[in-house]
Amino acid sequence: MSALTSSFDTAGLDTTGRRSGDHVRRQVFVCGDLHNLGDLKLLLQNLALTDGRGGIVRRWAPLPVQVERQVAEAGGELVSGRALLGFAYKAFRSQIVLGGGQLVRDNVSVLALVGLLLAVVSARLGGGGLVTRGLGVSIIRSPLRRVLWRAILAQCPLVNLRDEGSGRNLVRLLPGKAQACHADMVFLPTVGVHAITPGRGLRRWIVVAPCADASEGRSIEGAALDAVVAEALHRLPNAGLAIACHDPRANMDNAVAARLVARWPDREIVVLDGYDLARLVELYREAALVVTNRLHALIFAILADAPALAVEDGTAKVRVVADHFAVPVVLQEDRTAVATCLEAALGFDRVLRARTRQDLAQKAARNL
Repeated sequence: MSALTSSFDTAGLDTTGRRSGDHVRRQVFVCGDLHNLGDLKLLLQNLALTDGRGGIVRRWAPLPVQVERQVAEAGGELVSGRALLGFAYKAFRSQIVLGGGQLVRDNVSVLALVGLLLAVVSARLGGGGLVTRGLGVSIIRSPLRRVLWRAILAQCPLVNLRDEGSGRNLVRLLPGKAQACHADMVFLPTVGVHAITPGRGLRRWIVVAPCADASEGRSIEGAALDAVVAEALHRLPNAGLAIACHDPRANMDNAVAARLVARWPDREIVVLDGYDLARLVELYREAALVVTNRLHALIFAILADAPALAVEDGTAKVRVVADHFAVPVVLQEDRTAVATCLEAALGFDRVLRARTRQDLAQKAARNL
Protein backbone atom coordinates (compact mmCIF):
# COMPACT_ATOMS: atom_id res chain seq x y z
CA MET A 1 0.00 0.00 0.00
CA SER A 2 1.03 3.60 -0.49
CA ALA A 3 0.51 6.51 1.87
CA LEU A 4 -3.24 6.27 1.50
CA THR A 5 -4.45 4.48 4.61
CA SER A 6 -6.45 1.31 4.24
CA SER A 7 -9.42 2.93 5.95
CA PHE A 8 -9.93 5.00 2.81
CA ASP A 9 -9.89 2.10 0.31
CA THR A 10 -13.24 1.77 -1.42
CA ALA A 11 -15.03 -0.86 -3.49
CA GLY A 12 -11.97 -3.00 -4.24
CA LEU A 13 -9.91 -0.11 -5.60
CA ASP A 14 -6.22 0.19 -4.84
CA THR A 15 -4.51 3.55 -4.46
CA THR A 16 -4.08 4.10 -8.20
CA GLY A 17 -7.80 3.66 -8.85
CA ARG A 18 -7.52 0.22 -10.44
CA ARG A 19 -9.69 -2.74 -9.61
CA SER A 20 -7.83 -5.55 -7.91
CA GLY A 21 -6.14 -7.68 -10.55
CA ASP A 22 -6.20 -5.03 -13.28
CA HIS A 23 -3.15 -4.68 -15.54
CA VAL A 24 -0.79 -1.95 -14.32
CA ARG A 25 -0.92 0.82 -16.90
CA ARG A 26 1.31 3.84 -17.16
CA GLN A 27 -0.51 6.92 -15.94
CA VAL A 28 -0.55 10.28 -17.68
CA PHE A 29 -1.56 13.18 -15.45
CA VAL A 30 -3.35 16.18 -16.91
CA CYS A 31 -3.37 18.83 -14.22
CA GLY A 32 -3.84 22.56 -13.77
CA ASP A 33 -1.24 25.27 -14.22
CA LEU A 34 1.76 24.22 -12.14
CA HIS A 35 2.72 27.85 -11.56
CA ASN A 36 -0.12 27.63 -9.04
CA LEU A 37 1.03 25.82 -5.89
CA GLY A 38 -2.47 24.49 -5.25
CA ASP A 39 -2.37 22.69 -8.59
CA LEU A 40 1.18 21.54 -7.86
CA LYS A 41 -0.03 19.99 -4.60
CA LEU A 42 -2.77 18.09 -6.43
CA LEU A 43 -0.23 16.75 -8.92
CA LEU A 44 2.28 15.67 -6.26
CA GLN A 45 -0.58 13.98 -4.46
CA ASN A 46 -1.46 12.03 -7.62
CA LEU A 47 2.16 10.99 -8.05
CA ALA A 48 2.27 9.86 -4.40
CA LEU A 49 -0.61 7.50 -5.18
CA THR A 50 1.38 5.61 -7.82
CA ASP A 51 3.30 3.50 -5.28
CA GLY A 52 6.61 4.79 -6.62
CA ARG A 53 5.92 4.14 -10.30
CA GLY A 54 5.53 7.84 -11.12
CA GLY A 55 3.98 8.91 -14.39
CA ILE A 56 3.93 11.33 -17.28
CA VAL A 57 2.82 14.88 -16.53
CA ARG A 58 1.47 17.12 -19.27
CA ARG A 59 2.70 20.69 -19.06
CA TRP A 60 1.67 23.47 -21.39
CA ALA A 61 3.87 26.46 -20.63
CA PRO A 62 7.53 26.44 -19.52
CA LEU A 63 7.85 26.00 -15.76
CA PRO A 64 10.24 27.38 -13.15
CA VAL A 65 13.20 25.13 -12.38
CA GLN A 66 12.00 24.79 -8.78
CA VAL A 67 8.66 23.37 -9.95
CA GLU A 68 10.34 20.97 -12.39
CA ARG A 69 12.58 19.73 -9.56
CA GLN A 70 9.63 19.00 -7.25
CA VAL A 71 7.79 17.12 -10.02
CA ALA A 72 10.87 15.06 -10.88
CA GLU A 73 11.54 14.22 -7.22
CA ALA A 74 7.96 12.91 -6.97
CA GLY A 75 8.48 10.64 -9.99
CA GLY A 76 6.89 12.79 -12.68
CA GLU A 77 8.17 13.05 -16.25
CA LEU A 78 7.17 16.41 -17.72
CA VAL A 79 6.07 16.28 -21.35
CA SER A 80 4.98 19.24 -23.44
CA GLY A 81 1.33 19.10 -24.45
CA ARG A 82 1.99 21.54 -27.29
CA ALA A 83 3.58 18.74 -29.31
CA LEU A 84 0.12 17.28 -29.98
CA LEU A 85 1.14 14.11 -31.81
CA GLY A 86 4.12 13.46 -29.55
CA PHE A 87 1.96 13.74 -26.45
CA ALA A 88 -0.71 11.51 -28.00
CA TYR A 89 1.99 8.92 -28.75
CA LYS A 90 3.14 9.04 -25.12
CA ALA A 91 -0.46 8.50 -24.01
CA PHE A 92 -0.95 5.33 -26.08
CA ARG A 93 -2.23 2.45 -23.89
CA SER A 94 -2.07 4.66 -20.78
CA GLN A 95 -4.57 5.65 -18.15
CA ILE A 96 -5.10 9.41 -18.43
CA VAL A 97 -5.93 11.04 -15.10
CA LEU A 98 -7.79 14.33 -15.42
CA GLY A 99 -7.81 16.28 -12.14
CA GLY A 100 -8.15 17.20 -9.45
CA GLY A 101 -8.90 20.87 -9.76
CA GLN A 102 -11.11 23.18 -11.79
CA LEU A 103 -9.91 21.93 -15.18
CA VAL A 104 -13.11 22.05 -17.25
CA ARG A 105 -13.07 25.76 -17.96
CA ASP A 106 -14.03 28.12 -20.74
CA ASN A 107 -10.56 29.72 -20.93
CA VAL A 108 -8.65 26.58 -21.92
CA SER A 109 -7.13 27.04 -25.36
CA VAL A 110 -8.72 25.18 -28.26
CA LEU A 111 -5.29 23.74 -29.15
CA ALA A 112 -4.93 22.29 -25.65
CA LEU A 113 -8.36 20.67 -25.89
CA VAL A 114 -7.61 19.19 -29.31
CA GLY A 115 -4.36 17.79 -27.92
CA LEU A 116 -6.14 16.29 -24.93
CA LEU A 117 -8.79 14.70 -27.15
CA LEU A 118 -6.10 13.15 -29.36
CA ALA A 119 -4.34 11.78 -26.28
CA VAL A 120 -7.55 10.26 -24.93
CA VAL A 121 -8.28 8.59 -28.28
CA SER A 122 -4.70 7.27 -28.38
CA ALA A 123 -5.01 5.89 -24.85
CA ARG A 124 -8.26 4.12 -25.69
CA LEU A 125 -6.88 2.66 -28.92
CA GLY A 126 -4.28 0.90 -26.81
CA GLY A 127 -6.81 -0.38 -24.29
CA GLY A 128 -6.33 2.44 -21.81
CA GLY A 129 -8.74 5.23 -21.06
CA LEU A 130 -9.67 8.36 -19.16
CA VAL A 131 -10.50 8.74 -15.46
CA THR A 132 -11.26 11.88 -13.46
CA ARG A 133 -10.43 12.73 -9.85
CA GLY A 134 -12.20 15.48 -7.93
CA LEU A 135 -12.86 17.35 -11.16
CA GLY A 136 -14.18 20.89 -11.07
CA VAL A 137 -16.46 21.89 -13.96
CA SER A 138 -17.26 25.48 -14.87
CA ILE A 139 -19.99 26.75 -17.17
CA ILE A 140 -18.75 26.41 -20.76
CA ARG A 141 -20.22 29.03 -23.08
CA SER A 142 -17.90 28.84 -26.08
CA PRO A 143 -19.62 26.61 -28.71
CA LEU A 144 -16.34 25.10 -29.96
CA ARG A 145 -15.07 24.40 -26.45
CA ARG A 146 -18.40 22.80 -25.56
CA VAL A 147 -18.00 20.41 -28.48
CA LEU A 148 -14.43 19.54 -27.49
CA TRP A 149 -15.15 19.11 -23.78
CA ARG A 150 -18.15 16.92 -24.61
CA ALA A 151 -16.00 14.73 -26.86
CA ILE A 152 -13.34 14.39 -24.14
CA LEU A 153 -15.63 13.67 -21.20
CA ALA A 154 -17.75 11.28 -23.25
CA GLN A 155 -14.70 8.95 -23.22
CA CYS A 156 -14.87 8.69 -19.41
CA PRO A 157 -17.32 6.03 -18.12
CA LEU A 158 -17.96 7.93 -14.87
CA VAL A 159 -17.03 11.54 -14.15
CA ASN A 160 -15.88 11.94 -10.54
CA LEU A 161 -16.55 15.50 -9.38
CA ARG A 162 -15.53 17.57 -6.39
CA ASP A 163 -18.76 19.46 -5.70
CA GLU A 164 -22.44 19.70 -6.56
CA GLY A 165 -21.97 22.92 -8.53
CA SER A 166 -19.65 21.04 -10.88
CA GLY A 167 -22.32 18.36 -11.17
CA ARG A 168 -24.91 20.89 -12.29
CA ASN A 169 -22.47 22.35 -14.81
CA LEU A 170 -21.70 18.88 -16.17
CA VAL A 171 -25.41 18.27 -16.72
CA ARG A 172 -25.58 21.49 -18.75
CA LEU A 173 -22.53 20.48 -20.74
CA LEU A 174 -23.20 16.77 -21.25
CA PRO A 175 -26.78 15.81 -20.29
CA GLY A 176 -27.18 12.24 -19.11
CA LYS A 177 -23.49 11.66 -18.45
CA ALA A 178 -22.86 9.38 -15.46
CA GLN A 179 -21.34 11.33 -12.60
CA ALA A 180 -20.46 10.99 -8.93
CA CYS A 181 -19.96 13.91 -6.57
CA HIS A 182 -17.33 13.33 -3.89
CA ALA A 183 -14.92 15.94 -2.48
CA ASP A 184 -11.89 17.96 -3.48
CA MET A 185 -8.83 15.71 -3.77
CA VAL A 186 -6.88 18.11 -1.54
CA PHE A 187 -8.68 16.54 1.43
CA LEU A 188 -7.20 13.10 0.68
CA PRO A 189 -4.30 12.37 3.09
CA THR A 190 -1.04 11.30 1.45
CA VAL A 191 2.55 11.70 2.60
CA GLY A 192 5.38 13.78 1.19
CA VAL A 193 6.45 17.41 1.15
CA HIS A 194 2.97 18.31 -0.09
CA ALA A 195 1.17 16.77 2.91
CA ILE A 196 -0.67 19.27 5.12
CA THR A 197 -1.30 18.18 8.69
CA PRO A 198 -2.31 20.16 11.78
CA GLY A 199 0.54 22.29 13.09
CA ARG A 200 1.77 21.51 16.60
CA GLY A 201 4.31 24.30 17.01
CA LEU A 202 4.16 28.05 17.50
CA ARG A 203 1.39 29.83 15.62
CA ARG A 204 3.28 32.95 14.63
CA TRP A 205 1.82 34.30 11.38
CA ILE A 206 -1.26 36.19 10.24
CA VAL A 207 -1.41 34.92 6.66
CA VAL A 208 -3.12 36.83 3.86
CA ALA A 209 -3.54 34.60 0.80
CA PRO A 210 -4.94 36.61 -2.13
CA CYS A 211 -6.57 35.49 -5.34
CA ALA A 212 -7.11 38.02 -8.13
CA ASP A 213 -8.95 37.39 -11.39
CA ALA A 214 -9.98 40.48 -13.32
CA SER A 215 -12.09 38.42 -15.75
CA GLU A 216 -14.29 37.27 -12.86
CA GLY A 217 -14.06 40.48 -10.84
CA ARG A 218 -12.27 38.64 -8.03
CA SER A 219 -10.14 40.46 -5.48
CA ILE A 220 -9.35 40.26 -1.78
CA GLU A 221 -8.51 43.97 -1.60
CA GLY A 222 -11.05 46.20 0.08
CA ALA A 223 -12.20 47.80 3.33
CA ALA A 224 -12.88 44.44 4.99
CA LEU A 225 -9.31 43.21 4.53
CA ASP A 226 -7.88 46.43 5.98
CA ALA A 227 -10.11 46.08 9.03
CA VAL A 228 -9.41 42.36 9.47
CA VAL A 229 -5.64 42.81 9.39
CA ALA A 230 -5.76 45.75 11.82
CA GLU A 231 -7.98 43.85 14.26
CA ALA A 232 -5.96 40.64 13.93
CA LEU A 233 -2.70 42.43 14.70
CA HIS A 234 -4.38 43.93 17.75
CA ARG A 235 -5.68 40.55 18.99
CA LEU A 236 -2.52 38.63 18.07
CA PRO A 237 0.25 41.08 19.05
CA ASN A 238 3.01 38.45 18.86
CA ALA A 239 2.15 37.36 15.30
CA GLY A 240 3.88 38.60 12.19
CA LEU A 241 2.11 39.47 8.94
CA ALA A 242 2.78 37.34 5.85
CA ILE A 243 1.38 37.34 2.32
CA ALA A 244 1.24 33.88 0.74
CA CYS A 245 1.49 33.92 -3.07
CA HIS A 246 -0.03 30.67 -4.33
CA ASP A 247 0.68 31.81 -7.90
CA PRO A 248 3.93 33.76 -7.54
CA ARG A 249 4.12 35.08 -11.09
CA ALA A 250 4.73 38.81 -11.34
CA ASN A 251 1.34 39.53 -12.92
CA MET A 252 -0.57 37.29 -10.51
CA ASP A 253 -0.35 37.10 -6.70
CA ASN A 254 2.95 38.98 -6.61
CA ALA A 255 1.20 42.00 -8.08
CA VAL A 256 -1.42 41.84 -5.32
CA ALA A 257 1.30 41.46 -2.70
CA ALA A 258 3.07 44.56 -4.00
CA ARG A 259 -0.15 46.57 -3.77
CA LEU A 260 -0.83 45.36 -0.24
CA VAL A 261 2.70 46.22 0.90
CA ALA A 262 2.21 49.72 -0.53
CA ARG A 263 -1.24 49.91 1.05
CA TRP A 264 0.15 49.16 4.53
CA PRO A 265 3.47 51.07 4.55
CA ASP A 266 3.68 51.17 8.35
CA ARG A 267 3.62 47.37 8.75
CA GLU A 268 6.43 44.87 8.56
CA ILE A 269 5.34 42.28 6.00
CA VAL A 270 6.96 39.05 4.83
CA VAL A 271 6.03 38.06 1.26
CA LEU A 272 6.31 34.35 0.45
CA ASP A 273 6.65 34.43 -3.33
CA GLY A 274 8.66 31.33 -4.24
CA TYR A 275 7.67 27.97 -5.74
CA ASP A 276 8.70 25.78 -2.79
CA LEU A 277 5.48 23.99 -1.83
CA ALA A 278 7.00 22.62 1.39
CA ARG A 279 7.70 26.15 2.61
CA LEU A 280 4.14 27.22 1.84
CA VAL A 281 2.80 24.19 3.73
CA GLU A 282 4.96 25.08 6.73
CA LEU A 283 3.60 28.64 6.70
CA TYR A 284 0.05 27.32 7.06
CA ARG A 285 1.12 24.99 9.87
CA GLU A 286 2.49 28.07 11.67
CA ALA A 287 -0.53 30.28 10.96
CA ALA A 288 -2.35 31.98 13.83
CA LEU A 289 -4.95 33.16 11.29
CA VAL A 290 -5.47 32.77 7.54
CA VAL A 291 -7.44 35.43 5.64
CA THR A 292 -8.20 34.48 2.05
CA ASN A 293 -10.54 34.55 -0.95
CA ARG A 294 -8.70 31.58 -2.54
CA LEU A 295 -10.25 28.10 -2.39
CA HIS A 296 -7.13 26.06 -1.83
CA ALA A 297 -5.69 28.57 0.63
CA LEU A 298 -8.84 28.11 2.69
CA ILE A 299 -8.53 24.32 2.46
CA PHE A 300 -4.81 24.48 3.35
CA ALA A 301 -5.75 26.44 6.50
CA ILE A 302 -8.44 23.89 7.38
CA LEU A 303 -6.03 20.96 6.90
CA ALA A 304 -3.41 22.70 9.05
CA ASP A 305 -6.06 23.32 11.74
CA ALA A 306 -5.41 27.06 11.52
CA PRO A 307 -8.07 29.68 12.29
CA ALA A 308 -9.50 30.93 8.99
CA LEU A 309 -11.61 33.79 7.72
CA ALA A 310 -12.88 34.02 4.15
CA VAL A 311 -13.35 37.24 2.19
CA GLU A 312 -16.45 37.11 -0.02
CA ASP A 313 -15.66 38.14 -3.59
CA GLY A 314 -18.63 36.48 -5.28
CA THR A 315 -17.01 33.08 -5.79
CA ALA A 316 -19.43 30.31 -4.89
CA LYS A 317 -16.80 27.57 -4.49
CA VAL A 318 -15.09 29.44 -1.62
CA ARG A 319 -18.40 30.09 0.11
CA VAL A 320 -19.37 26.41 -0.15
CA VAL A 321 -16.22 25.23 1.68
CA ALA A 322 -16.46 28.05 4.22
CA ASP A 323 -20.04 27.14 5.05
CA HIS A 324 -19.22 23.43 5.24
CA PHE A 325 -16.55 24.09 7.89
CA ALA A 326 -18.37 26.96 9.63
CA VAL A 327 -15.63 29.39 8.57
CA PRO A 328 -16.87 32.98 8.98
CA VAL A 329 -17.14 35.09 5.83
CA VAL A 330 -16.84 38.87 5.51
CA LEU A 331 -18.01 40.85 2.49
CA GLN A 332 -15.22 42.51 0.57
CA GLU A 333 -16.18 46.09 1.45
CA ASP A 334 -18.03 45.53 4.73
CA ARG A 335 -16.14 46.51 7.89
CA THR A 336 -19.11 46.24 10.25
CA ALA A 337 -18.97 42.49 10.91
CA VAL A 338 -15.18 42.17 11.08
CA ALA A 339 -14.81 42.00 14.87
CA THR A 340 -17.55 39.37 15.24
CA CYS A 341 -16.25 37.26 12.36
CA LEU A 342 -12.67 37.42 13.62
CA GLU A 343 -13.75 36.28 17.07
CA ALA A 344 -15.60 33.33 15.49
CA ALA A 345 -12.57 32.49 13.34
CA LEU A 346 -10.18 32.41 16.29
CA GLY A 347 -12.60 30.42 18.46
CA PHE A 348 -13.53 27.70 15.96
CA ASP A 349 -14.54 24.22 17.14
CA ARG A 350 -11.47 22.04 16.56
CA VAL A 351 -13.26 18.76 17.30
CA LEU A 352 -16.02 19.48 14.79
CA ARG A 353 -13.52 20.61 12.17
CA ALA A 354 -11.43 17.46 12.59
CA ARG A 355 -14.56 15.33 12.22
CA THR A 356 -15.52 17.19 9.04
CA ARG A 357 -12.00 16.80 7.63
CA GLN A 358 -12.19 13.05 8.21
CA ASP A 359 -15.56 12.87 6.49
CA LEU A 360 -14.27 14.73 3.42
CA ALA A 361 -11.11 12.59 3.34
CA GLN A 362 -13.29 9.52 2.99
CA LYS A 363 -15.37 11.21 0.28
CA ALA A 364 -12.22 12.30 -1.57
CA ALA A 365 -10.99 8.69 -1.55
CA ARG A 366 -14.04 7.71 -3.56
CA ASN A 367 -12.61 9.70 -6.49
CA LEU A 368 -10.24 6.77 -6.88
